[in-house]
Amino acid sequence: MSKILEEVTIESKPAPAKRIRRSAEESRRVILDAAAKRLAEQGPEGIRLQDIARDVGISHPAILHHFESRAGLVNALVDRTTSQLREKLLGVLDGEDDKKIGAQMPSLVNNTFEALSDQGTAKLLSWMLLTDSSPEGNPTTGVMTEIADRGHAARCKLADSENLPHPDREETMFLVLLIANAAFGEAVVGDYFYEACGFGDDPDAPRRFRKWLGEMLGAYSLPEGFSTNER
Repeated sequence: MSKILEEVTIESKPAPAKRIRRSAEESRRVILDAAAKRLAEQGPEGIRLQDIARDVGISHPAILHHFESRAGLVNALVDRTTSQLREKLLGVLDGEDDKKIGAQMPSLVNNTFEALSDQGTAKLLSWMLLTDSSPEGNPTTGVMTEIADRGHAARCKLADSENLPHPDREETMFLVLLIANAAFGEAVVGDYFYEACGFGDDPDAPRRFRKWLGEMLGAYSLPEGFSTNER
């Protein structure tokens, strides 16, 4: 009987998990994906190398091999997030030629809000600034400037088509700042503010606010005196 039990026990043991072989690039991507998931679920304090290693199925030293330290992993996550933000926002401005800046603004506003709230991006940036853990330089500088440059070029092109004076460059930058600050604020403390304004039981309020802001800024971003049915 004991021999039978022994044979059953041996046969019931699960097969050892196969080791997954990944390229260095794929390993970095998988680790960053796991870090982003923990960031979204637990905030910056959830980015712990031991936990991420367990999520991915690798050893703690393997993460250090790719990123050198927790700070290196966080910086790489910020860099990747910034690049994704840039591609997403500039993709709106690189739309069809007949798509005017006023019509683009609602999409630009919504995508900015989504990009900063997705996977805890704004909370990560806030944590880095408050704890003085940010990498050298400001990772969003190039993104903000490029978006302002593209947006201003579109406004100037629209003004030329209507034989109107070019809008002020600083005003375009203020529009970008307003969108970025509003999106950043919503991502960090939006739930508290919506509740304070009486929208705590209205899950559709954020969508309506983004739509309203996008339409308002879309109309304002047009050259003075120009009217269009796209408002």
